[in-house]
Amino acid sequence: MRRTTEEAAQTRQDILEAALSVFSQKGYHATRLADIANAANVTRGAIYHHFENKAKLYNDLITEASTIGSSAIQEAMASGGSFTEICAHILINSLTLLEKNRQMRQITELTLFKTGHDPELLEFEAMRQQQAITVVEGVAMLMQQGIQNGDLRSDLDPFDVARAFIAFKNGLISLWLSNREAFSLAAQAPKFAAIFLQGIAA
Repeated sequence: MRRTTEEAAQTRQDILEAALSVFSQKGYHATRLADIANAANVTRGAIYHHFENKAKLYNDLITEASTIGSSAIQEAMASGGSFTEICAHILINSLTLLEKNRQMRQITELTLFKTGHDPELLEFEAMRQQQAITVVEGVAMLMQQGIQNGDLRSDLDPFDVARAFIAFKNGLISLWLSNREAFSLAAQAPKFAAIFLQGIAA
């Protein structure tokens, strides 16, 4: 009997969840497709049916996380308020999502601490580098609006502000993941946002 579209989609999701679990335990390099197949209770053939190879499976995990993160940012931008309030919401939503969403947390830990520079991932690293450039450009456009509106200091370069904004967020995430007992990322997010935005406000 042919599997239904829903069953195939569920198998794909099961493989992704198993892959995230095994990658998180062993790291990217040490993980074999056989490990993922065992965790997902499927055959290696089932994995190859949905994913070209381990690198493609890994990349799809990262892409899923990017989609979730983008949704949180879009929600923040649609929340309304002043320019600085919207910027604060973007930062708060992103930080809160990481603490509250296990999948996002595991994928972030995986990319920061458990992947390394593997030759298999060179193609995808190049793609992510380009995506990072696109993110900086998008945030810079937002900051340029704030400068033009008089919400941000007129002496600021929007690209400098964008890079500082992203670095501030990523630095907090890295610190928290290194020692989650030190502070609550979600609870402290409003204070962190205020600290950053006070430094660039007009």
